[in-house]
Parts: sequence; C-alpha cells; structure tokens
Amino acid sequence: MKTIKNVALLCDYGLDDIIATLYLFENADKFGKIDIIAIAGNMPLEQTFINAKRITTHADNLPSNVRIVDTSCILQNGECLYDIHGNDGMGDVLPSAFEEKVPVIDYKDWLCEVDDSYTLVSLGPCTVTLDILKNKGKLDLIMMCGNINEPPNYNGYEFNHGMDADSFAQCVKYPHVCATLDTCHCNACDLNKTQFKAQGLLCKMLERYHQMSRDRKEEICSVYDLTAVVYLIHPERFETYSATDPFENKITILKYISKNPLI
Repeated sequence: MKTIKNVALLCDYGLDDIIATLYLFENADKFGKIDIIAIAGNMPLEQTFINAKRITTHADNLPSNVRIVDTSCILQNGECLYDIHGNDGMGDVLPSAFEEKVPVIDYKDWLCEVDDSYTLVSLGPCTVTLDILKNKGKLDLIMMCGNINEPPNYNGYEFNHGMDADSFAQCVKYPHVCATLDTCHCNACDLNKTQFKAQGLLCKMLERYHQMSRDRKEEICSVYDLTAVVYLIHPERFETYSATDPFENKITILKYISKNPLI
C-alpha cells in the first residue's frame, strides 16, 4: 500500500510564501497532514506566526488537514522586507484580523510526531530545517535556496541561503533538491510571459506579487517559493542536475522542463 505523505511547509511569510501555501491548499487532498511551520526570514517570527493564522482564516476552502507549528522556542533571524512583501509581509491584501481556525502545536511536540512519512518543503532560511534534520535524520527535502549562475539577491547570497549560510551548508549534505534562482528564471516561471489560471485569493495574491514586481521594475517576475511547491505536486515537470555553488556546496538543482506555465 502506498504511504500517504505528510507535508511540513516551512514559511517565512513572505508574499511568495502565501502563494505557495494557497497552491498547496488547492492540492491538499493528495496529502495526509499539512503542517505550516512559521519561521523568521522575510519578516520577524512574531509577524510570520500571525500571518500563518491570517492565511488559515481567509483562505478559500480551508482544508481540514492543516495545522500551524509554533517555532518560537528556536532563536531565528528575520528581516523586514517591506518593499518586496508589503508592510505586513504578504502584500497588504488580507485583513489584519484572524481566527484560531486550525490547531496550533508547539514545535517540540510536533517534532516528536515526525517520521519518514514527512516531506520537508523549506521556503525560508534553513535554521529550523537543519534542526529537524539533526533530530530526525534523512527526510524527503525540497528547498528554495542556493544559487549557481544567477546573480545573488542578498549580500552576495540567495536570500534564504544568506540568512543562515552555515545551516544551508549543512542541510545540503542531506539528500535534497533545490529550487534556486537558476530554476525560477525561465520563461515558464515568469509571470511577465505567462497567463496564470488561478482563481480566488490565490489569483489576487499572484496579481499583487506581479504588481509589486512591476513597481520594482524587475525584468523577471518569478514566484520563487511557488516553484518548490509545484515540484512537490508535479515532479514530472522537472529534471535535476548537480553542481557546486560559489561557496563549495554541492547541491542538487531543479530545472523546469515542462511546456506548461508554472501555474
């Protein structure tokens, strides 16, 4: 019998994180538990934890298999990237109010439950991701971080890599695949060159992301975190290759090969 996979989605909300989360919610029937692990990164942890609750309050057709994991027991660094993600971290689209619509579980209690049925989808800095791997060993691991040929976007690094470079270097010693800027900077992943077919809140968030990208006069509009979740749902759209990054980390990189738009 095929094991039903559980998903741990580590998010540093982040406009691209909410897009990735909403897309996962639309495909929730493919998985057992969907555990949203709020981490610091695009915003400080206090804000990302609130944002996780706001998403589960306002999402269209909230799945019944969602929980939120509170990681406040782990020291984490966060930025306030208002020009990229808005004042609230998610494009200033959602109401600030939220309800306790899904269970919230403490990180240490959650960790006791984790087994090899889990896939980790790490969409932010790798601090908490590494802690999970150190405690649980090898798990299926999909990451949005690392970089090879594309110019870095944060102090000489890709953002998620640069926020905790030591943890990133240790995480990629475990079996993994990485969606990097190299992965995302292709025509099929560029919202400037594709018409996405999303509806509801997901569509609204994509439109906001696209608008803010245009305001920043970016040549490519890629929703980086979404790419990693699309791989989780549609691995057949990708192939992988191995490379060594500028920091001597050996990483397995996703390449989007489908003729279909990313979303």
